[in-house]
Amino acid sequence: MTRLSMPIVLLTLAACAPMAPNASSKSDAPPEAGAVEGSPGSGEVQPVPEEQIRVGPGLGEETCNAEAAQSLVGRSASEAVVKQAVAASGAKSVRVIPHDGMVTMDYRGDRLNIQLDEQGKIVAITCG
Repeated sequence: MTRLSMPIVLLTLAACAPMAPNASSKSDAPPEAGAVEGSPGSGEVQPVPEEQIRVGPGLGEETCNAEAAQSLVGRSASEAVVKQAVAASGAKSVRVIPHDGMVTMDYRGDRLNIQLDEQGKIVAITCG
């Protein structure tokens, strides 16, 4: 063997060696979901206090009403038509989605989604 290949062989063999169990762990089983260990040595498991769920913008309020804008389906999505859809729906924001356009999957209860076909005509109006 060459001088360079010897360390590689040793490292490879060392990676295959069995590892000793961690002597400080009490058991191999993970703690229960939603629980934390009590004081050290107590052996108790206490429930984790529930965290407050934070609501992002638009998630806590449903201000969009897509039904009110359904009469615009089939029309070309001009700037005036988009503004008309927003006004009719009561939405605070709008997202115009071109045919085969990629969008994020986040939900916003105050956003109007206007989906278009290849010709730029509105095929669907939804909230979210």
